Amino acid sequence: MDSTRSAVARSIAALLSASFTMAGASCATRQPPRPNSPDAQQAHAARAVVEARDLPRTIAEATPPLVVLDVRGDAAYAAGHLPGAVRVDHARWEADSLSDADGLENEALWRSRIGELGIDGRGTVVVYDGGSMTDAARVWFILQGFGASDVRVVNGGFPLIAEAAKEGTLALSTDPVAPVAAAFVPTPAESARIAWIGRQDLKSAVDEGRVQVLDARSIKEFEGTDLRGNTRGGHLPGATSVPHTSMLDSKRRLKSPAELAAIFEAAGLAKGEVLVTHCQGGGRAALAALAAARAGYGPVINYYLSFGDWSSDATCPVVGP
Repeated sequence: MDSTRSAVARSIAALLSASFTMAGASCATRQPPRPNSPDAQQAHAARAVVEARDLPRTIAEATPPLVVLDVRGDAAYAAGHLPGAVRVDHARWEADSLSDADGLENEALWRSRIGELGIDGRGTVVVYDGGSMTDAARVWFILQGFGASDVRVVNGGFPLIAEAAKEGTLALSTDPVAPVAAAFVPTPAESARIAWIGRQDLKSAVDEGRVQVLDARSIKEFEGTDLRGNTRGGHLPGATSVPHTSMLDSKRRLKSPAELAAIFEAAGLAKGEVLVTHCQGGGRAALAALAAARAGYGPVINYYLSFGDWSSDATCPVVGP
C-alpha cells in the first residue's frame, strides 16, 4: 500500500477509534476539515454531480486533460455517445474490483488502468452510464478513491444526455475513441475522499456500536427474502434500510441535497457521525455514499465488498428472517 492509500487507511482508523461528532459546532469554533470530514466530503460531492443541461459549461470550464467516460455496453456506445467519450468496460471493472486477485487493494493494477484511460489525476473526468446511476457511481467511486481530483457523474446518465441532444444543446457522435494513456498521479485530498473499509474493521466497529450502517439494497434483500445468491440472507446488526431507488427521482436522477437529507433523517440516520454504506457488491453502495455525502452526512465510508462479502464469513453476524 503506498503513502496515499496509507494516509486514507489511517484516516479511517482514526474515525473508527473515536466518538466523533461535529453536530452543534459553531462557525467560530469549527476546526479546519479533518481527514474524511463531512464538510470536505460534502463540498466534493456537490461538484461530483452534473446535470446533462450543464455539460456544455462543465466541458468548457474543465481542467485539462478532460476525459469523458461512457460506461454503457458496446452497442449502446456505437449507436451514439458524447464526442470524445471513451468506452469503459463496466462489467470488467465490477468483476475485477470485487475479485481476490484484482480487488481495490491491488494499487498497481488500478493506477495503471486509470492512467490507460488518459486520466492524470488532475484533469476533469466526466462519467455517465445508461441511466442506472449505479454503474457510473461505481466508476466515480473507484476513481476518486484512488485520488482523481475532479470526477463528475452525469445525473440521470445517457437518457438525459439524449434529451439534451434532441433539444440541440448537446451533440452526439458515433465515432469510436481510443484513449491516450497518461501517467496517473493521485492528488493529496484525503479529507474529501470517500474511502472503502474492509470486513474485519467494519465488524469491530459494528460490534462496538461505533458506526451507522446504511443498507442501500432492496427491502426484500434487507429482510432476507431475496438472497441474491448469498448463503445467508438478512442484514448487518443495527443497519438502516434506505434502498438506493428512494434516492432517485422519476428520471433516475440523484435527488437534491435537501431531499436526500430528509430521506436519511426520516430513516433515523444522524448527521455528524460516521456513516458506512453497503449493498450487495459495491455499485448501489457507491451511489448511496455519494448521496449521503451530498446531503451533508458522514464522514462517509463505503464497505465496497458489501453484503456479498459479509454474508460469506460465518463469524459476521446477520439479522435474518
